[in-house]
Amino acid sequence: MPFVERDSSGKIIAARLTPSESASEWIDADAAELTALTDTPILEDPRAALEYTDQGLIRVLEDLIDTLLAKDVIRFTDLPLPAQNRLLQRRSLRNSLNSNANLLDDDGGLL
Repeated sequence: MPFVERDSSGKIIAARLTPSESASEWIDADAAELTALTDTPILEDPRAALEYTDQGLIRVLEDLIDTLLAKDVIRFTDLPLPAQNRLLQRRSLRNSLNSNANLLDDDGGLL
């Protein structure tokens, strides 16, 4: 069963087989919300089709880079400086989103 990540409006934006900080909510594999995620509309305009898939691909690339770094296949400093800066900026933004999401405890009250 997949674990899903949602955006600020509650829409599923990613699914994983294992839980993570950003994807901790479990959902049935046949849930309509999840199948809608995989049903990419066929777009007439190739530019629009590319833009539609960019967000998901960016997250895949970030996860790939994190995996390569964790396995010591590459070093962070092997990446060009603009790429390092971009990755650090996105990591910081994601951490701030995750910390804001964790302000509530399990029973819904403030910490």
